[in-house]
Amino acid sequence: MFSLRCNLLLFAVVSLSAFASPAKTVDAWRTTIDKSAVERAHIAYTSNVVRCEWAGEDPRVASLMPANVAFNFAVIGDSNSASRVTKTLEETAAAIDPELRKTLERLGLLNPTLQWLVRSCRPGITNAVTYLNAPAHPAAFREQDFDAAKLKATARSITGKGLALPVCVKVEYLEGSIPLSNAEPSIDYPDAMPEETFALSFGAGIVLRAPERMRKFRLSASTYPFPGKAVKYVWRTTRGVAIRPWPMTLAEVPDRGFAEVTVDAASCGTRADIFVFAQMANGLYGPPAIVSVYNPPLAKRTYAKGKLQSISYLKESKNVPYDIGPIWAPREWRDDFVLSGKGRIVSFTRTTPGSFTEEPFSAIGELVLSMSSSGIPLVTRKVEYFISPETGALGYRPIGEEKKYRLGESPFRRSGE
Repeated sequence: MFSLRCNLLLFAVVSLSAFASPAKTVDAWRTTIDKSAVERAHIAYTSNVVRCEWAGEDPRVASLMPANVAFNFAVIGDSNSASRVTKTLEETAAAIDPELRKTLERLGLLNPTLQWLVRSCRPGITNAVTYLNAPAHPAAFREQDFDAAKLKATARSITGKGLALPVCVKVEYLEGSIPLSNAEPSIDYPDAMPEETFALSFGAGIVLRAPERMRKFRLSASTYPFPGKAVKYVWRTTRGVAIRPWPMTLAEVPDRGFAEVTVDAASCGTRADIFVFAQMANGLYGPPAIVSVYNPPLAKRTYAKGKLQSISYLKESKNVPYDIGPIWAPREWRDDFVLSGKGRIVSFTRTTPGSFTEEPFSAIGELVLSMSSSGIPLVTRKVEYFISPETGALGYRPIGEEKKYRLGESPFRRSGE
């Protein structure tokens, strides 16, 4: 019976996929979601390859792109805007003192310096306070943010003593932490894809897939290419994110480059960004490293009094203007969560369009074969999620032996903290 339901589910998802028309993807969007593309951008960043990618004409892309790749220029405008901005960037690089430029190229600092110049010279950026604001560092710039005359004039004026170094950032996951930190596919959430899309020296991308409302990560920062050059580090975030020192230590604090980050999936919107800047001895702040946490719009979560009630998986969303296939396999079902009196997830039921039955699962995603009269899982089997190589659709199947729980021993999850 389960095999039949699984086949019907997969058929429904495949049918939806077959009739869906994936939106054409622009270069800058692809770089944020495709691991090989972001790795190429990362290599170019320290290889003195001046580049800019088109992010389309829709200004909303600046807040909807899945991950903020701060080491790659993305520009919103007409289809030729990226070519014009690339020319401006090349002319700005040429305006730097030749000897200083040679030094920057030798150290892999030409592109970080261009990032710093563009971010410092944007309209409305007049001092350190405005420069350090999160809205000053969008995922994609507008073409008017690249004022050629101002950029070239500023480039001619900089000296070796007037530079600001970029930041490297490292993401660490905490085993067994509360809130949840590290989550594994098919074990902690119903998907076959990893949550981490990329983790590179100058940024990282994470996709929230686990049902927990609150998530926690640890970040550490250093300067490139000289790790000990920063006087202090400054952290900024978008909404739904809290920054704290690492616990149980007096040295690992944000000013020294250490931050424990908590993300609230209920309030962070489509994307939460964590920015870290290095302040140099000359008082200048360099270009940021950015860790972006993407909250997929195709997984619509509903909450009641801060507790998770359901997740509906959608075919499309107005907040997904381009294809997100590399980080999202299509599926369409709804998971409704059963909570205990303390607000913890006890189990959930899954319904699929066209299906007349509900499939019960334990709090940790096991298929429930038998329940107590009060709705507590007693006999379960693990479930493995997979992506069909033919259709790209997400499916699932039971694996392993049956697992039996005594009454009251089945696991639970937190729905909110």
